[in-house]
Amino acid sequence: MRVNDLLLGVVMALLGAITIWASRDFPALPRQDYGAGTFPTLIGGLLIALGALLTLRGWRLGGALLSWQGELSARRVMTCIAVLIAAVAGYVLLTPVLGFPIMSLVMLTLMIGWLTAGRWLLAMFMAAVTTALVWLSFAELLHVPLALGVLEKVIY
Repeated sequence: MRVNDLLLGVVMALLGAITIWASRDFPALPRQDYGAGTFPTLIGGLLIALGALLTLRGWRLGGALLSWQGELSARRVMTCIAVLIAAVAGYVLLTPVLGFPIMSLVMLTLMIGWLTAGRWLLAMFMAAVTTALVWLSFAELLHVPLALGVLEKVIY
């Protein structure tokens, strides 16, 4: 099923507004310029802005709000669910040992490569960029340490 960008954009913007509204009462951190609601508010603002862009694109292009693109087999759906569960379980179990950078890079490469029908160069590139952005966001910007696993001896 294909969902029109107009509908997806409205839903994204609405989720962003709900996120900002829900995080408005989060407590401030002592002796900090920002509090617990800073990150959710930032994410909510990005959801609103990107949802608005998606809504404008969908409105400009027009078309049906929902359209069926073809049959999706139950086997494909169950395989996707199984892969997702295996990825989450593998991440939880192996990240303390292998570390976030290795686990994220391997997991994302495998999943993107599988979902793009074997476009492994694209998968490796997207996994590397995503891993780097998540690492920089959490470790450097938010000062939330991510497990290094076997890389801890190499880095430190």
